[in-house]
Amino acid sequence: MHLFETSSWRDMKLLLIFVVFIFSNCSYADNTHQFYEFRTQISLTKQVFDRWDLNVFTSENANLVDKTYGGEHAPTNIQNYFLVGPTYKYSSNLNFVFLGYIYQKTSPLFDNFVNENRLFQQVVYSSDFDFGRVTHRVRFEQRFIHDKAPEQKFLGTRLRYQLGLLVPLQGEELNNGEFYLNTYNEFYFITSGVSGAIYNENWAYAGIGYQTAKYGRFEVGPLLQRVVVDKHDIRYFNLLQFSWSHNFD
Repeated sequence: MHLFETSSWRDMKLLLIFVVFIFSNCSYADNTHQFYEFRTQISLTKQVFDRWDLNVFTSENANLVDKTYGGEHAPTNIQNYFLVGPTYKYSSNLNFVFLGYIYQKTSPLFDNFVNENRLFQQVVYSSDFDFGRVTHRVRFEQRFIHDKAPEQKFLGTRLRYQLGLLVPLQGEELNNGEFYLNTYNEFYFITSGVSGAIYNENWAYAGIGYQTAKYGRFEVGPLLQRVVVDKHDIRYFNLLQFSWSHNFD
């Protein structure tokens, strides 16, 4: 009994340290711009060959409150995102995307919208511990950006690293009909192209999820995004995120 309590307390301390680390990277500063948004996202995965899965992911951001920035009124729909990634499963803990595709459109209802087409490569490695599953994701992106205001097209590259933790809340393993905690922090580094900072974005998320037997996982939680446009323009996006993910296998 004493060993169990010691192990549980150790796991709880590790979890608390991880969550504090996640959100400390998105702390606020003076003279910044605050935005409040609603985000929905869907992730669908299907096995297509023996070791190959196909993942389709889409998301949409919308304003939660009335907002004017830069002299323009922000519309309800402010960003659309679509990803297709054929995934090679090397093992249960390691998988690769050798070539994936992303399309993103920012401010789609404005004349000065931004279109972005990306190619990306990705590796994901996961490890199981007593307190949950820790996941490392590294993604390298080639970004083809068309900015309508000012009218310009350019190519840039970006490196992203995501550290995630999934913790079952009703036992040592996550089973159907159980709740879980999902939290991650993602670091964005500009490796070439136009940017106000090399480390220009940070995303921190913590959500409560429920795994069903037939319909996949449902999650809800806060997502905090810190974006450095330049040293005089740092933007914080406070999002309430709803997610649905399903593996058809």
